[in-house]
Amino acid sequence: MPSSAADRIVRDTREVLTLAGLPEPREGDRTGGYHVFERDGRVHVSWVTDSRIYNQAAELAGTHPHHPVARLDRSMAAIMLRAVVDVLYAAGFTVVLRPGGPHSNPEEEIGEVIVRAAPAFRAWADG
Repeated sequence: MPSSAADRIVRDTREVLTLAGLPEPREGDRTGGYHVFERDGRVHVSWVTDSRIYNQAAELAGTHPHHPVARLDRSMAAIMLRAVVDVLYAAGFTVVLRPGGPHSNPEEEIGEVIVRAAPAFRAWADG
């Protein structure tokens, strides 16, 4: 995907998720929310929980990946990613959700969201 196409998808994705009321954390921010980024020509969306749970879960996950706090953190992220997909799909985006599931690697439980295309008609835009 050409850079300008990816840039447009990133911009439009951020705009729609913000209009939906979802937070995008800033550098050094403790709150959770979505992250939109381009990697290898693809636009991805991830979700991170508030640092109060995320930090505790990350600390436990290395030695106790199935600790209730670690599982809760992963479950919250997976649930929010599915909600993000629903919002983007409703706005006309082409979205791929590769759902997670029970794996030997707990990090794979969250899943992955790839935004393949932004809609040609931007219903949310002014005018």
